[in-house]
Amino acid sequence: MREDDIDACLVGTTDQGVILAFRGTIPPDIHSQESMLDWISDLTDEPVAAAGMPGKVHDGFWQALSALWEPLVQEVKQQMQAGAAPLPLYITGHSKGGALSSLAALRLKLQAGIVPTAIYTYASPHPGDATFASHYQLEIPNHIRYEFGNDIVPHIVPDSTFIQAIAHLPELGQFFKRMETWNYSPVGMLQFIEWHQHMIVGDSPELHLERLARLVGAIVEGQFEAIVAAHSASCGGGYMSGVCASGVCG
Repeated sequence: MREDDIDACLVGTTDQGVILAFRGTIPPDIHSQESMLDWISDLTDEPVAAAGMPGKVHDGFWQALSALWEPLVQEVKQQMQAGAAPLPLYITGHSKGGALSSLAALRLKLQAGIVPTAIYTYASPHPGDATFASHYQLEIPNHIRYEFGNDIVPHIVPDSTFIQAIAHLPELGQFFKRMETWNYSPVGMLQFIEWHQHMIVGDSPELHLERLARLVGAIVEGQFEAIVAAHSASCGGGYMSGVCASGVCG
């Protein structure tokens, strides 16, 4: 991959196995049309039917994966088969890279006969609709997704519950209203890094409601810098502090 590629992934081998890591959305740059179009696509693309996949998937994420697909599969197979016995495959990604990780995991299993050992995603937006998600859970049970605090990206493209929660906000509510029937859903088992990074908890209806209430409150109060900062994967951010509390950032 090139450093300036919008869509990119890295395949490498460690002593644990083969790792397929997808690049996230690059930081928005008002001077880069490619960057801004990528962010708009992440936020607003409709779910579409994709050949060989159950349900519907996010059109932009699917196109991004398809652009990488053939060399990706070739490299994954080559590295998995480099030793005396097949190596396990781990898939990971942050932000948009998390959504591509999910799509790749299921596509590798259904279309290439490669079953990933585990998938770990961070701050992932929704990769597809509820039908896709239900099939995904059956086919890929070994996926853990991490989400943190008031990071808005894991709620995007929003499901009907989130849209209803922001419906009273004049511009934002109207913007997302047209997406209410798209039925986007998350995949994987949630591990939520709570707001002060002191603990990681599993999913529950109570947690879902509390997250929506806190996020909507932060939007109403104009805490946009904090919402953006919550999405960071850098040292000192919620994801690194919650998942890798020591020994990584030094």
